[in-house]
Amino acid sequence: MDDLDPFEQGTHTFSGIVKVWTQNSAELVTDSGLALFLNTQGQPPVPAGARITVVTRKYRPCYLVMRVTG
Repeated sequence: MDDLDPFEQGTHTFSGIVKVWTQNSAELVTDSGLALFLNTQGQPPVPAGARITVVTRKYRPCYLVMRVTG
């Protein structure tokens, strides 16, 4: 049977400003102006306006946050 892992291989790192952060999702505007929608389930809350770096895994169709640094 084929591998059913919903994640793509490898990680992606993004830095930017948090626009919205809720219990299960967030929007991050990266330094290059890209708006990313993130799955934040299991991550601590981050205030809007905070500058952070996130390490993510691509989860079709969005990104799952693996680690947050401030």
